[in-house]
Amino acid sequence: MARSREFEPEEALDKAMHAFWRKGYFDTSIRDLIEATGVNYYGLYDAFDSKHGLFLAALDHYRKTVTAEIVEILRQPGPIQKSLNDTLEGVLKLMKTADGRVGCLMCNTAVELTSHDTDAAEKVRNHAKLLQSSFRARLSEAQSSGEISKTSNAKALAEFLTTAVYTIGLLVRSGHDDAYVRRHIKSVLSIVG
Repeated sequence: MARSREFEPEEALDKAMHAFWRKGYFDTSIRDLIEATGVNYYGLYDAFDSKHGLFLAALDHYRKTVTAEIVEILRQPGPIQKSLNDTLEGVLKLMKTADGRVGCLMCNTAVELTSHDTDAAEKVRNHAKLLQSSFRARLSEAQSSGEISKTSNAKALAEFLTTAVYTIGLLVRSGHDDAYVRRHIKSVLSIVG
């Protein structure tokens, strides 16, 4: 008879995600993960196979929670400029967690791992595709309603806005103050309008 788990995997995954988000993959030790989750080594490895398996699951969890929150802000009805401003302000807010100015976990992963970790690289690319498709859908709505020109290239603008999300993450992680980041957001919005 299989032993029942003595912890909630989703709760442990959320705590592990925050540990990786704060310190990165390489600087987060197994001991850090045990302390963060309250789950012993055997429990973590039973549930996630390895530190790398836990990390990949944490990237998926980030997409399902943090990124989903960004997409939800973007989907709120209203004028496109307000929608985009609220979304990018939401990104700024989400990049500053109780753990500090941690930036974007996907962006941090792109810098740290994607040159030699194909699984992590695929997660980052899929994350970018999700953001791009969400921005593109919202921009297409704005084109249909006449808020922005139908001649605007919605695909290129969506790619630009996705890059802006990652830039906000980098700026926050590198310690730029909110006023600096907000000037960047204002510049981004001036191009879309």
